[in-house]
Amino acid sequence: MVRFFVPASVGRLGVAMSGLAVMWAVHGVSGSFGAGGAAAGMFAASEALAGPQIARLIDRWGQRRVVPVSAGVFTVAAALLVAACAGAAATGVLLGLAAVVGATVPPVGALSAARWRGIDEARAAGLSLDGAVNDVAFLVGPMLVTGLGAVFVPWAGLALALGLVVVGVAGLVTATGTEPAPGRASTGMIMDRRLVERRFLGLFVANLALGLFFGGIGVVIAGFAFAHGSGALTGAVTAVAGAVSLVAGLIYGSVPALRPRPVMLGAGLVLAGGCALLALTPGMAAMVAGYAVVGGAVALVVIPGAVLLRQVVSEDVYTQAVTWINAASTAGIAVAAPLIGIVVQRHGWPAGFLTLAALTAALPLTLLLLVPEEATARAR
Repeated sequence: MVRFFVPASVGRLGVAMSGLAVMWAVHGVSGSFGAGGAAAGMFAASEALAGPQIARLIDRWGQRRVVPVSAGVFTVAAALLVAACAGAAATGVLLGLAAVVGATVPPVGALSAARWRGIDEARAAGLSLDGAVNDVAFLVGPMLVTGLGAVFVPWAGLALALGLVVVGVAGLVTATGTEPAPGRASTGMIMDRRLVERRFLGLFVANLALGLFFGGIGVVIAGFAFAHGSGALTGAVTAVAGAVSLVAGLIYGSVPALRPRPVMLGAGLVLAGGCALLALTPGMAAMVAGYAVVGGAVALVVIPGAVLLRQVVSEDVYTQAVTWINAASTAGIAVAAPLIGIVVQRHGWPAGFLTLAALTAALPLTLLLLVPEEATARAR
């Protein structure tokens, strides 16, 4: 377990840095937030479109045969993007490279989750540990990107992300003892037909709603912080919530008797209702405390969601199922970030929180309507 989990954690940190690192690097060379945002959008859109298709190949042919090829393309494209940023290349070149980097970024989380699935005695604890590492990666990664970019050069974070992904993926694919066996060929043009069923689609929509939350919350918290003259504390607000989420995820993993669907449903209600209540926040101290509760519920959506996903899809399509779930979150982020930004700009941060609450309400509603309780009961 350690043999694949440690390199997967290293690679996951690199992946968590990649999207922001691309934006930071392109903004640094172009001097334009528009160009940086466009590069990040190209990265995210390409990842959402190409990632599930690469995952289909991984499920069919195995991690060792597919991942080195896709990761090799990622390595070359990311290295070229670093060189292009260092050499002040044209914006069109930067955007094209950003798209290739996004399309080939290794699905480290899916690769690791597929390996935990095959370890019966540590499966639940492993998925919880995976979720905790994911929290840490997305907490530390952005700080590394911005810190390195500010102290050294704008593309320093991208260079580090590239190195972490290469080292992590190399360690992961050489851990052959836990590699899942290849499955049979996929059916269906875009999504494998075995995934076109109510429970998986329900989890897909729920994660799309979670992505809406992820995409909007940072924007609206930043709007709140700047409105209260404390823009520099934006990172601190999210960091406290990330720490609470990490602890909540570890606690959930240590109590195997907890049923995933009710936990995920309750946490989804906290996210949606909490966003509405945060619109009434009077000051920064209250925001830190309030968002610690709201953001702290994220792990209790992500980890039970991973448990439910394991229960409702077969091993033959598990890697692509995880990748589709990640693509749903990415799509939600891409939609919510500009939408909430417009709302905050025109109507203020309280309207931003209320709009985000309405969007996030799709998460518990979807769980109620599309993810039946019997999915949990069958697996116990």
